[in-house]
Amino acid sequence: MINLDDIRGHSAISLLENYEGINPYLRKLKNAYLKNNKLALTENQSKYIVENHDREPLYINRVVGITEYLGEELKKLDDLTFTPQKVLIEFILAETDKTFHIYGKLKQNQKESKMYWLPKTQVTDDPYFEPINVEVDFSPYNEVLGKMGKKLYQHQEEGVKFLLSRKGCILADDMGLGKSIQSIVAALESGAKKILVVCPSSTKINWEREINVFCDDTTIIDGKKWSGDAKFTIINFDILKNFHTLASPRKRKEGEAPELLNRELANAGYDLCIIDEAHYLKNNESIRGKIMVELCVKHNIERVWLLTGTPVANRPMDFFNLLKIIKSPIAENWKHYAVRYCDGKKFFRTLKNGQRKQIWLTDGASNLEELANKTKNTIIRRLKTEVLDMPDKVITPMHHMLDKKGLKQYELLWDEYLEKRRLEGKRTNELQKDLVELILLRQFIALEAIPYTIEMVENAIEMGRKVIVFTSFTDELEIIANHFGKAAVKHNGPMTTLQKQKSVDAFQNNPKVKVFVGNIKSAGVGITLTEGTVVIFNSFDWVPGNNEQAEDRAFRIGQKNDVNVYYQLFDDTISTRMWNMLNNKKDIINTIMGEKKLTDDEITELILGELITA
Repeated sequence: MINLDDIRGHSAISLLENYEGINPYLRKLKNAYLKNNKLALTENQSKYIVENHDREPLYINRVVGITEYLGEELKKLDDLTFTPQKVLIEFILAETDKTFHIYGKLKQNQKESKMYWLPKTQVTDDPYFEPINVEVDFSPYNEVLGKMGKKLYQHQEEGVKFLLSRKGCILADDMGLGKSIQSIVAALESGAKKILVVCPSSTKINWEREINVFCDDTTIIDGKKWSGDAKFTIINFDILKNFHTLASPRKRKEGEAPELLNRELANAGYDLCIIDEAHYLKNNESIRGKIMVELCVKHNIERVWLLTGTPVANRPMDFFNLLKIIKSPIAENWKHYAVRYCDGKKFFRTLKNGQRKQIWLTDGASNLEELANKTKNTIIRRLKTEVLDMPDKVITPMHHMLDKKGLKQYELLWDEYLEKRRLEGKRTNELQKDLVELILLRQFIALEAIPYTIEMVENAIEMGRKVIVFTSFTDELEIIANHFGKAAVKHNGPMTTLQKQKSVDAFQNNPKVKVFVGNIKSAGVGITLTEGTVVIFNSFDWVPGNNEQAEDRAFRIGQKNDVNVYYQLFDDTISTRMWNMLNNKKDIINTIMGEKKLTDDEITELILGELITA
């Protein structure tokens, strides 16, 4: 009977006899063979020879960090008086799924280089990573932005260069530092022909507006209709499944029709994918998480940039799927990652049917410094406190579109009112008409905004923020407050002074209370809410000063952090008309108020007069 190992060994010996390369390990084996005219090879040695006889060692001459455990092992191996923390890799001689075989040194004054086997899990730097010096001419972008009174900040220019120098990476800047504009400019500079932007539904229109500042070739995917031929295609997480089907793990029966798989996303030919609020994909068992892994890894999108403001080091398992999506080597082995960085523990639970089920607990954190070192070349995170050229308060309008049903209801509201007035035998003039719009239509828009506000609040809480939500109407206040239950407090007119103060104190002092929901008139003055760093106007007042007063409940003395303020707007509705009018006429109002103190009613009449003639 022929021994397969003998065949492998014989083949390896033949290759070794003819080897003329510079790999010191192969040369050592060859010399041993020539000296004794025979050599008993182990299976691993035979495999090494077969796999590396035609591979030249790769010269990288790079210092990499190693774990304390590996340092102790190398200390014993070379009988050192110190524990090495780094290794100079001059050559990578060979590589397996688990190991680097290198030629290098453990200390600066080491006279001769040596060969070392380094387990990949114990090497804290990517030996192949080589920083790329990227030069970008930002003047065309700043010229466009300058017409809007804006510019790219220094940290944003640095972020653009970071993205361009990496095919897979994570931009983890703090909320409000402009992650989207950094990725848009980088995308335009990258030379990518087709770009996929994946984001929450509440930010799709904002993404399109930001892209349209520089590029008009955009399309938004809604529902189940595919139209992804533009340079930029924008799609939300919830409808990914409509355009990429996960194959069923079930084995199909003989003669059964093949499974129908939607592949519009995979077949579109994207060479860059930007994923906003990427922490939405942290669950590697979720449909959206699996789809994006398939799309980016299996279907091999060349560049993948993730944007998230959520700090990842506190919960390393939330980070795993993101690293997998950008093809990071550290995410190749789930079990090792779980044990090493999540303090993972395995146990077995006996089910009712008597079978034992394996359970993993991976909500811990361990070896975080090592994890940070291993991922430092693929992640950039700047905090607002570290960025000196940003304003302390950033105001952002969030644009949305009513769906067909909502738009129809919106348009019917006024017609219904007019019919009611006609039947009652009353007349209305143009001023009264707009007053009714501001009541009926603003209430309707406020209710439509609630799902978007809830999504933004949940996202901010995920990032460790406390959130203030301002409302104009009782219904929206109650719905939002009830959604968050004990994690929220409310503040409105019908409450007693004591009840209102209890809400303020709970928000300021109780770490379990994450959300403050207040009426603009009731909660917009006289109180301090400096624990909140995110302010969301689910609806807003037609008096600019009332909105500014409400904003400054968080942005005031005692606030140690920057404040992000968001206004919910629906295009082609009274909300955007009011927003544009309020901002355009703010200077006029301020000028008038400098000469004479106007009442809210007088300011309202001024705004309404402009709305009527707009």
